[in-house]
Amino acid sequence: MSAAGIFIAIAASAVLPSAQAADTCLRATRALAVGAVPGVSDFTAVACDGTKSAPAVRYDAAMRAARMTRALQPGDVIAAIPASMMAGISPGQKLFVQVHVGPVVVQREVEALQPASPGQKLFVRAADGTVMSVRFTGDAG
Repeated sequence: MSAAGIFIAIAASAVLPSAQAADTCLRATRALAVGAVPGVSDFTAVACDGTKSAPAVRYDAAMRAARMTRALQPGDVIAAIPASMMAGISPGQKLFVQVHVGPVVVQREVEALQPASPGQKLFVRAADGTVMSVRFTGDAG
C-alpha cells in the first residue's frame, strides 16, 4: 500500500469567511497559549468594535502556520487572520486515517503531530506508536 492511498478525514470542519471585510475581527472560542498554533475552529467571526489590538500571531514558515505571539482567553477579540494562515488540523487533534482499497474503507484513529491545512502532508501517530506521513485532503467525513 502506498502513502498516496492514505487520506485523512475530519468529522467536522469549521470554516471562516474566505473574503473577510476590513471591519471583521475574530473572537477566541477557547484559551490559546503563546506559541500555540491557532486553528479555524478556535475563532468565530465578529464585527470589530473600532479598537485596534496588538498583533496576536506571526507566521512560522517552518511549521507552515500562524503561531500565537500572546495568550488569548475565550472571548478575546483580535484582528482577522487569513484562514489560509491557520491550520485546519492542530497538533494533538484526534483524526482518522482512511485507506480506500476498491470498495473497502479501513479507518484508524490517529493523533496529529503537526499542524496542516488541506493539501499538505503531516505526521500522525497511531495508538500503537506507529508514526505515518499522510496527506490531509480536507474531506469532511
